[in-house]
Amino acid sequence: MLVIGTVVFFAISTFGGLALVSEQRAARETLSAEQGALAALVANRSGAALVFGDQALAQENLDALGAVPHVQSACLYDSAQQLFAGFSAERASTKCPELHGQDAALLNGDSLTVEVPVVLDDTVGTLVLMSSLQPLRERLGEQARTWAITGTIGGALALLLAALLERLISGPIRRVNAVAESVSRGGDTGLRAPVESRDEVGKLADAFNRMLDRLDEQTQRLKLQAEYNEVLFQRSPLPVLVIDPALGHCVDCNDAAVTIYGFSTREETLATSAADVSTELQYDGTPSAEAIVPRVQAALAGVPQVYDWRHRRLDGSEFDAEVHLARFGPDEAPLLLTSLFDVTERKQTAAQLTRLNEALETRVEERTQQLANSNRELSDTISRLQLAQGELVRSERLASLGSLVAGVAHELNTPLGSVLLVATTLGDGLEDLRRQLESGELKRSALQSFLAQQSEAQALIVRNARRAAELIGRFKQVAVDQTSEQRRRFDLGEVVNEVLGTLQPRIRKTPHQVIVEVPDGLQMDSYPGPLGQVITNLVLNAIIHGLQDDAGVVRVIARAVGDTDIELQVCDNGVGIPAENLPRIFDPFFTTKLGEGGSGLGLHIVYSLVQRSLGGQIGVDSKVGQGAQFFVRLPRSAPQAEQAE
Repeated sequence: MLVIGTVVFFAISTFGGLALVSEQRAARETLSAEQGALAALVANRSGAALVFGDQALAQENLDALGAVPHVQSACLYDSAQQLFAGFSAERASTKCPELHGQDAALLNGDSLTVEVPVVLDDTVGTLVLMSSLQPLRERLGEQARTWAITGTIGGALALLLAALLERLISGPIRRVNAVAESVSRGGDTGLRAPVESRDEVGKLADAFNRMLDRLDEQTQRLKLQAEYNEVLFQRSPLPVLVIDPALGHCVDCNDAAVTIYGFSTREETLATSAADVSTELQYDGTPSAEAIVPRVQAALAGVPQVYDWRHRRLDGSEFDAEVHLARFGPDEAPLLLTSLFDVTERKQTAAQLTRLNEALETRVEERTQQLANSNRELSDTISRLQLAQGELVRSERLASLGSLVAGVAHELNTPLGSVLLVATTLGDGLEDLRRQLESGELKRSALQSFLAQQSEAQALIVRNARRAAELIGRFKQVAVDQTSEQRRRFDLGEVVNEVLGTLQPRIRKTPHQVIVEVPDGLQMDSYPGPLGQVITNLVLNAIIHGLQDDAGVVRVIARAVGDTDIELQVCDNGVGIPAENLPRIFDPFFTTKLGEGGSGLGLHIVYSLVQRSLGGQIGVDSKVGQGAQFFVRLPRSAPQAEQAE
């Protein structure tokens, strides 16, 4: 406000002073012009009075000037420059100024004097008119008062404008400045300047606040960077040093570096050079002073270096360290950041491992020879086991065939026994008929009774003979299938029934029931022999291992899967299979009836026949106490023998 008031006062004063000077000059010129015109008028009227020597007329013309307030005196001189008539506004003795012989107005003190020649045909005299400068002073005083009023009003308006500017501009700026001062003194970057408007000052405050926000962010980043550097450098467990290659020694280091070299203070560490903390020779016999040169040059070229280096402590002891050397800093004064990792124990361990490896190599060679011998023995043993396994598989199949023969014999006993009984009965009846005929005691009724008995016997013999023939044909087909493994087209239901028919002698000896749910028309082009053996082994496995002594049910179920596959299921409601045994049930020689007649080859034979001969897949699902379900997925058309293998 003081500056604005001073500037406005100076401006108004300067302009007012210039205006007053200009006004004074203009008023004086105006007054001079008026005086000149008035003097010329009086001189024209006084010319005749001078020519005719009429002083009264001349005095009358001069006295007429008394009506002009600012005229002080007027004097009329004749051609001889003698006073002819005079006028004084004070009515006292006339005071006439001296003639100066100039046409222009002459300023003399507080008076203005004008000389005008009196001319008719020639110059007959001179009129000197002297006027007061009072009108000029009054005009200037009026102008001064006007400018004083104007200056006062202007100053007041300036102060009002200054107050308004202080409120709109200076105040907000001062408050922004106060926040800036607080931030600069106390460093509290959380302070913010108030945004009081949307004008330039408000934008300035907003920009200042954004600057503080960025300053706060930068401060936080700098703090984090400082903490980060503190953790990475000073608190790092690894020794870290900063080397100035131009000086040839350290310029900074952390406490771990002081400790690893055995110094007591950081200053002692910084006073050492690379040669002071290195052994005389490195691993390959190269002097340390020569070996370090290419490492430093490569690092200064921007290629980080990682290498092993032999160091020496203050007490003379030596240690091995892995050195990481990297360049940082400006191009004109680059620095090298060096970090160390003590690998003394690692190298000792490596040396021990080398010695151990050499010993192990010797032992491995010996052991390899032993293993080679053992492998040869194992190969021979495996060959013998494979032969034994093949023999066991063949024995299993022969046992199955023996069971088939036993079943055939058992099944044929009934119809053949009936035939034998009827034939014996017919023989006895025929012998009685012959005796009656030879003795002549044959009666018609006896003959008719014999013929009726013979007719029934013949029918019974035919039925049992046909049944025996059917059984023989069925068993023959099963036997042929199991021994020949020939491929043919067949109905799955017929093969299942034929196979289960051969098992009836064994099934009838148990309390169990076998239910077949195989629809008609499931045609297959496959190997009925291996398929029958699969069904036999699965059903007998369910009876022996699943149902055991408690009465149960075994279901043989088949269904078509699309147009190309058939799924066969053998399910029981027995004791189930423990979860730990499920992954091993198809392994050879795995059985839970070891020593009780189980060979452990039944399910392995099933797995081999399904996978190889029939080209299918087999799986099992079982829970203890809920029975077991075997799923066999077979193609309707089995692959060729080479493909199945």
